[in-house]
Amino acid sequence: MRGLIALGLLAAALGGCATPVERVSWLLGETPQGTLQLMLGVPNSDDLRVLAACRPHSGEIRLTVFGQRGDPPIVELHSGELFKRYGGGGVDYGADSLGGVELQFQLRADDPILARVADTGELKMKLGDRWLNLPNGFAQQHDFLRLCRASD
Repeated sequence: MRGLIALGLLAAALGGCATPVERVSWLLGETPQGTLQLMLGVPNSDDLRVLAACRPHSGEIRLTVFGQRGDPPIVELHSGELFKRYGGGGVDYGADSLGGVELQFQLRADDPILARVADTGELKMKLGDRWLNLPNGFAQQHDFLRLCRASD
């Protein structure tokens, strides 16, 4: 019995020492030059996974996915039953990036996939055979896409 209690106390003590894993989240912002940005990353860090940027009411979005060397410059965006592949280009970070690569894609702000994302917040992304885990960000995604769409 003493052994089980000691084992339980040890597990509790070690569990309290574990460093919590930072969770990624969406953040909507604007650069000093007026470019809108929707970012997915770990708050208060340089750990950025996805960056979408547009000039307000331009109708165009530049999507940047921070991937791994060897990722194809093709991304699949999924929202519900809808999905579409987009071709883009890649920029290698170099030796300091630990093998990372920046993949860039041009999208229309009124794309049907993005319209569904604005309505539901549901977005899944696939690079090659690898799925990127994206949390729901309904409010930020909706506001970003609304502001990026071309004005009527």
